[in-house]
Amino acid sequence: MTKKKANANGLSELRQRAEEYWPGIQKKNSMQISPDEMHRVIHELSIHQIELEMQRDELLQTRGELEESLERYTELYEFAPHGYLTLARDSTIVEASLTASSMLGEERALLKGDRFSRFITDDNLPVFNALLERVFSRNEPKYAEVMLLNHAVQPLQNKTFLPREKCMIVRIDALVTDDGQECRATLTDITRQKQTEQENVVLQESLMQAQKMESIGRLAGGVAHDFNNMLQVMLGNLDLLIESNELPGSVHEIFADLRTSVLKSAELTNQLLAFARRQAVDRQVLDFNAVLFKTINMLKRLLGSNIELIFAPAIDLWPVKMDASQIDQIITNLAINSKEAIQGSGTISIETRNVHLDDEFCKHHPEIVQGDYLLLVVHDDGCGMDKKTVDSVFEPFFTTKSKVSSSGLGLATVYGIVMQNKGLITVSSQKGKGTTFEIYLPSYTGTPNFCPSATIVENITGGNEVILLVEDDKFVRNITHEFLKSFGYTVLVASLPTEAISLSLEYPGTINLLVTDVIMPGMNGRDLALLLKKSRPGINILLISGYADNSLECKEAEELPMPFLGKPFSRNELALKIRELLDPS
Repeated sequence: MTKKKANANGLSELRQRAEEYWPGIQKKNSMQISPDEMHRVIHELSIHQIELEMQRDELLQTRGELEESLERYTELYEFAPHGYLTLARDSTIVEASLTASSMLGEERALLKGDRFSRFITDDNLPVFNALLERVFSRNEPKYAEVMLLNHAVQPLQNKTFLPREKCMIVRIDALVTDDGQECRATLTDITRQKQTEQENVVLQESLMQAQKMESIGRLAGGVAHDFNNMLQVMLGNLDLLIESNELPGSVHEIFADLRTSVLKSAELTNQLLAFARRQAVDRQVLDFNAVLFKTINMLKRLLGSNIELIFAPAIDLWPVKMDASQIDQIITNLAINSKEAIQGSGTISIETRNVHLDDEFCKHHPEIVQGDYLLLVVHDDGCGMDKKTVDSVFEPFFTTKSKVSSSGLGLATVYGIVMQNKGLITVSSQKGKGTTFEIYLPSYTGTPNFCPSATIVENITGGNEVILLVEDDKFVRNITHEFLKSFGYTVLVASLPTEAISLSLEYPGTINLLVTDVIMPGMNGRDLALLLKKSRPGINILLISGYADNSLECKEAEELPMPFLGKPFSRNELALKIRELLDPS
């Protein structure tokens, strides 16, 4: 038995005894009460008074506890992270917490009697009405997610509401009350959660797109590598035939035309290699604006008089370290793409500026890291693209133009070049509103030392030096061997790196130059060159390949660069490169 119940029982018993005792007291009023009786009565009254005082104290304590509990409940109800509403069947607000008032952007006094449905966006009203119908008809808890006009609503005189700020997304959990005439609704702000979910979807799509482009790139690189080996054989034999004096003039012209076709095919594979990020490059510290200015002068003639070309270079633009020819490829392909998007007359604007990319930007673009970048913006006022086209615009061989007039490799080439230089390219476009490409390239952080343009030596000569040739492809090896012999060199030929190592150990004389393929079974050409340099420190190195693999892009390659000649190369190009390496400057 509790203390409060015991007190109540004692009080009842005392009252009963008093009622039984009262007639006796009245009867004895006229009689004299004995001192003992009087003492007993006073004692009982004193105890009863104490009990009443204790009961009063307990009541006061209980009242304090109730007030404190009510205060805590009120605080929890009013200032909870969730908003609480009591709604009638027609969505009229019967009661609202302060949090709900804040979420709806309306004073609580004004909310009562208003309809909650007017705070919900028009396209979400059917969802909310269906929620109320299910709650009141089935008498079970339900929930729905709707978008509130929230802080974005402002009442006007005509009772319409216009958005001012970003809307709030809330989850409404509703439960009908015992009388079935009202329901309790809990509002939970899930805007940030939805934003995070959307960001995750975007990141997932970006990852899938990057993986798809990487897979296509590996395929394109492999195809280009093998195709370049075949082109090397074709070009080499055509060079030997064309230089022969035994051919009639008409046959000579046929071979010359074939040679031109081979070179055009090489340009196509070079575009594939650019997309696959396997294009051989000669990186130099460059004044980006200066390189761009030369290309733009050429573009003005290419674009024609109906296209206005606007160039807005940034002052004190940060330098970049990349191949100058790649800058030409980027701007030329983008300009041609913009020209074809413009029907009739139009404008193409090219802008450069310095930007710093922070963590927030990189969070949405995980393929790039925080730091200082040079930004190239190319905008046209052409026909624009829909989302489906934008999603596929960088894929090789994708084109919206005639297959006859376009190979579909222009933007794929730009994408590959940007990725190869650890940059980022984005595109934004709408039908009828033009297109904007933004390209971010890492700025060069060292001391700028702009490299002068190389002077091409036209005088082609041979020599009597010893050259070690390493090439695993039989046909490429044979034609390269013929080239080297025709220039008077002594040639040691190996089909594999292990064979080249044995030849180097066995050959007693000086080996002046190692000409080696990069991609070979067992060991790549760069590793072979580093190994041979340990035993022959004075040996010169020339790497040849159909494409640039990871060994040419690693940190060691930047610290110890090796000359590179991409396949297919002509007989004269090989001769010039060899003399450049063997002759002292």
